[in-house]
Amino acid sequence: MASYLSKLPNVNTIEGDATDLNSCKKLVKGCDAILALHGPVRPNPLQSLFCLLPESDPKHSKSVNYVAIQNLIDAAKGEEKCKRIVRITGKGEQPTQFFTVLINMLGNMAKAWNYEGEQLLRESGVDYTIVRPGVMSGTDTKPEDKMLALADNGGDLPVTAVSFSQIAGLCIDCLDYPNTSKSTLTAMNVDAGRGESIYAPLLAKVKPDSRKFLKTLLAEHKKGARTGAAILAAFAAVFLTGAMAFTKAVWSLMFKLIPKQ
Repeated sequence: MASYLSKLPNVNTIEGDATDLNSCKKLVKGCDAILALHGPVRPNPLQSLFCLLPESDPKHSKSVNYVAIQNLIDAAKGEEKCKRIVRITGKGEQPTQFFTVLINMLGNMAKAWNYEGEQLLRESGVDYTIVRPGVMSGTDTKPEDKMLALADNGGDLPVTAVSFSQIAGLCIDCLDYPNTSKSTLTAMNVDAGRGESIYAPLLAKVKPDSRKFLKTLLAEHKKGARTGAAILAAFAAVFLTGAMAFTKAVWSLMFKLIPKQ
């Protein structure tokens, strides 16, 4: 990706580390806006499930989705030109939803720390736009099949697939709309006739966050992940017990069928 970007006109690539404050200060120097598109690398599921990676590790979701956001906020406050932080996160205000629990269990609490990072932005005093996309993929949606939809104020929309190009365009376009400052946007696709073909008319209607977001959901997220892990362990125990009983029965039957000499 870095190699591809470096070949584009008017693009300068600088290597940095979002989990390091000094690195962030160098990265944002002279910038008008920050697009915080980073996320943690996919962890080993067993490592995550058994909490083997400490939260202080630079690869942990806390470091990437929370500490790094605080670093970018601090860097932005020290850069006079920087007017906005645009951050991509995801739906995660329902800690007991199946996919939220699953991602937390297998992704070092990625959903939990994404929400905590959002709260850092809301409480920071900097201008921000938080984008909560659907399931992102490299496949573009055909305009005749689906249309664009936005819900501000962190509103809920049914989860759908969205393309990388759609969300990339949204992150850039929102910078041209002052009314999207300090807003949380849920971005999905809807059936034809229920949305728009471009984001412009949707962005023009966006209003800044007005509802009171819960200060933290970390305890609820961790409780959901622990409950999910316990349920998974119970299912595994039942499966193994059944498998062992079945194997024993088959083994006994085979010996009964063997003719005696």
